[in-house]
Amino acid sequence: MDPKHLIQLAVILDKGSVTAAAQHLLLTQPTLTRNMSTLEMQAGEQLFMRSRFGVKSTPLGENLARIGRSIGRQMQAAHETVSRHKIGLHTHLRVGVGPLIGMALMPQLSDTFLREQKHISLSVTTGRPLNIVDQLTDGDLDVVLAPAVYAQHPQGIDRELLCEDAISIFCGPSHPMAKGNEFQAEDFGDCDWMNVGTTSPFQNAELDMLNRSGIQRMRTRFATVGDAVILLQVLMNGQHLAVLPRLPVSLLHERFPLVELPPPGGTSRRDLYVWSRSELAQDPALSALKKTLRSLLPMKKHF
Repeated sequence: MDPKHLIQLAVILDKGSVTAAAQHLLLTQPTLTRNMSTLEMQAGEQLFMRSRFGVKSTPLGENLARIGRSIGRQMQAAHETVSRHKIGLHTHLRVGVGPLIGMALMPQLSDTFLREQKHISLSVTTGRPLNIVDQLTDGDLDVVLAPAVYAQHPQGIDRELLCEDAISIFCGPSHPMAKGNEFQAEDFGDCDWMNVGTTSPFQNAELDMLNRSGIQRMRTRFATVGDAVILLQVLMNGQHLAVLPRLPVSLLHERFPLVELPPPGGTSRRDLYVWSRSELAQDPALSALKKTLRSLLPMKKHF
């Protein structure tokens, strides 16, 4: 099978029609249709179905399109590698971070690291910890800053403790609870909550901490996915509570002076790790990145 045909199949399914895909690929529609006929003949069955609503993939078509998308990403990465080498950047690291730790740490990290490492370039992807670790496992990232999302390491992935941390409850300085010192479970009962990184109200670690404190009723009406700025700005308005990790909150305190409301049952440990592909274990660029990270993080334990 021609790899270009697999890429074209992926574009057809992503765009929803052969016409839109042909325009995107700068091909004539008859040429693209002929390429798909060749691919279907090689596959031995139909790869997508046409209707007045667009195209719909068959199971085999979707599997081949997934391979086509992967080939497309690799081709794009190859072009970017050539372009970087032409301007003297001989090494590239693809870094994944959660939205909050990314906002707190990456501006200073990138400034310090790139100033010290003249021939290395960085690209940063933000997302939920589980998603970016999965991207690392799939080979789409080289290093990830995230908590322990798996009980055991995925094969081919190394994990190293970067900083001890914990999650707690936070609010803006104008929130009615911001002036208190000790709280009972019922104090949190009528509050509005918000969340970062997922559309579900809370994940297991957050729920365990809240339930241990007797906080059973969490009215979560607002969540931000992949964005920490919106969450922090809304939180500063003083109308919501949020469960957040202490480390990034402390790093952002000058800009966003949030107030911690210690949960009655205590905080929950959630350390920050450096995840990386095992093949990069001895890579000088990765070692330099880890060294810069540790130089920027406070020595204080956050649990």
